[in-house]
Amino acid sequence: MKTMTGEERKNKLKDDIKVFVAKLAFLREKRQLIIFCAILLVVAALLVSINWYLFDRLENYQIGMPSKRVYLALTSARYEDRAATLELRQRAASRIIDVMVQDEKIASEVSRRLELLKDGSYQQLFNEPLLRIFGKQSEESRKAIVGSAVEIGRKVQNQSTDREQQTALIWKYLKESALTQSERNIAFQMLDVVLNPSLQSDGEMVQKLREDVASQIPSVIKEIHTGSVLVQKGQVVTPSLAKLLASQGYPDAAFPWKHLIFILGVIAVWSFWPVWIAGGLREKLSLREWVYIAVVISVVWTLEVVFARFGGYSMAVLGLTGWLCLTLPVSLSFHVIFGGGVVSVIIAYGTNPGIVCLGCILAAVSASVGRVLFIDPPNHRITIWRNLFFLGLCLGAASIGIHWGLGLYFNYNLILATILFSAVWGTIVIALLPLWENIFDILSPLRLLELSHPSQPLIKRLQMEAPGTYNHVLMVATLAEAAADRLHMNDLLVRAGAYYHDIGKLKNPQYFVENQRPGKNIHDRLPPTLSGSLLISHVREGLEIAQQTNLPKALRRFISEHHGTTLQRYFYEKAKALGENVTEEQFRYPGPRPQSRETALVMLADSVEAAVKGHNKPFADGKELSDFIIQVIRSKVEAQQLNDVDFTMREMSLVAEAFMEVLRSTYHSREVKNIEEIIKEAKLKRGEQVDDVTARDMGAALLQSGDGEEEKEKKEEDK
Repeated sequence: MKTMTGEERKNKLKDDIKVFVAKLAFLREKRQLIIFCAILLVVAALLVSINWYLFDRLENYQIGMPSKRVYLALTSARYEDRAATLELRQRAASRIIDVMVQDEKIASEVSRRLELLKDGSYQQLFNEPLLRIFGKQSEESRKAIVGSAVEIGRKVQNQSTDREQQTALIWKYLKESALTQSERNIAFQMLDVVLNPSLQSDGEMVQKLREDVASQIPSVIKEIHTGSVLVQKGQVVTPSLAKLLASQGYPDAAFPWKHLIFILGVIAVWSFWPVWIAGGLREKLSLREWVYIAVVISVVWTLEVVFARFGGYSMAVLGLTGWLCLTLPVSLSFHVIFGGGVVSVIIAYGTNPGIVCLGCILAAVSASVGRVLFIDPPNHRITIWRNLFFLGLCLGAASIGIHWGLGLYFNYNLILATILFSAVWGTIVIALLPLWENIFDILSPLRLLELSHPSQPLIKRLQMEAPGTYNHVLMVATLAEAAADRLHMNDLLVRAGAYYHDIGKLKNPQYFVENQRPGKNIHDRLPPTLSGSLLISHVREGLEIAQQTNLPKALRRFISEHHGTTLQRYFYEKAKALGENVTEEQFRYPGPRPQSRETALVMLADSVEAAVKGHNKPFADGKELSDFIIQVIRSKVEAQQLNDVDFTMREMSLVAEAFMEVLRSTYHSREVKNIEEIIKEAKLKRGEQVDDVTARDMGAALLQSGDGEEEKEKKEEDK
């Protein structure tokens, strides 16, 4: 064996460390999957174990023990009643008492002896004493004895299996003969010598014949209908009944190891599915969001088990659908709802094929219909409740149809339960939604609406401390929301993000042009490097304010990404013109670039709004405004600020069109025709002579009288 040198051992140790570090890195990357899967596995194991310990081991059936409750058939089925079949077959087999087999050698010898007796060859058959007794009889008596002996011998030769039986048969026939008693004695002596039992009992043949007869008896097949009684309370549970109950999905009192292992295996395999789907999302979920999903699924599983124990199917998948569709991307929520709903039914009701099929179909219906109902975020609580109530009715209708189609047991209370649980779950979802939002920092449409309300503290501060910035964010929100509607994006998230993207300007509002008085710009007196750093700092300060006020992380991304890594070109060029030794990095925002379509949309809306408002002269027409908007958008594309977002050229065109429509209606022209020209034209049409001075005086008078109204209208329009 080759001995490793010190250098080789050192290199091997380094390689082992690298492999270990690589494994740790892999575990860190897969931490979300591991934690998500671990939570679900632990919860499922606890539910199965606790349910067994508190209920199943005390209430469920045991073989050989009286049943503690009545068991009803959950599904229609046909089964073999083995006990009845066995009883019929045993009864048929018991009719085969014995099988007698004739020994050919003995039978042939007996026939030869009878022929000798008939022919009178007595010397070859009998001994001397019997011959002497026989010889003393008269000729007539001897003939009668031999005739009767031959006749009886032929009757008896194939009917006995032993001497005792043979003797009984001989005397039976002798008593029926016309011989005297002494003649009978001589005849018996002769037959006892001539005859020898030739029949033998064949035990192997007896067993085979009994099996053949039993196999010809058909199995006793019984048919059970949904809702029929399988086992009465107090009835002893036989092995066949136990098997029947197990086929219906009823667990016995033993710990359900098989059921538990099956559930854990299903969860372990299924948990890869939503994580794999989430890997394809534009915006990845955080660990906190994965824990939220696991907690919601665990709550639904727990409620399903509780209701299964006390009240039947609870439609808990309705709650799962409501919470996840309101807080997760629609493409991911479908898969989580479907898988989680199926597993909840297996945990609560066992692996009865009919019940599992019911659970799969209801989970699919809930996930599919829920995806359609919540694809557009609802903006009112009553809308959420109404959608969930309608979804519950759909589940109830599907459940009744499946019960009828599969022959599952149900009663008409299911209709009432559907209506009740639909209303209850709609209320529970709305009531617990704020709890999930606060614990796991998730965003629902309701929370986005609350955050977008003008009464929010940060928005009120913008109104009071930075009114110019407030008007700016309102316009950015209008632009971004219009574009989001065109692209079928989450317009509530876009609007809320636009409202908070510039809250960093609250720290020093006077340094931003929209909050300055006309003609006074504080940056004219500051070095360009200082001006640049002051403006760039509003991103960092905005994140600090967001952290202090517990603003959701989803909205903080708008603060950090709405400028991306763009360059403050104005102050950079100004610094270079003044001869300062500067680099672009000093005037570049820290970023990152937009990582989602929503933050990218707010970046474009922010840039377009600022550029249009900063335009020195009015736009001549709509085409000039459109070209200007496209130029601003193109500048962001050329600066590679949208490289991490998958906007298509068609979508960029739709964004520009949406911006154009909003800006055209907002920055429309207020030019009106001169009143003096209108007066002149009217006079000329009537053929009157018009003096310029008169027209001017009339125009001035009209203008003076209309100033108040026009000014009032103008103020109302500005407002």
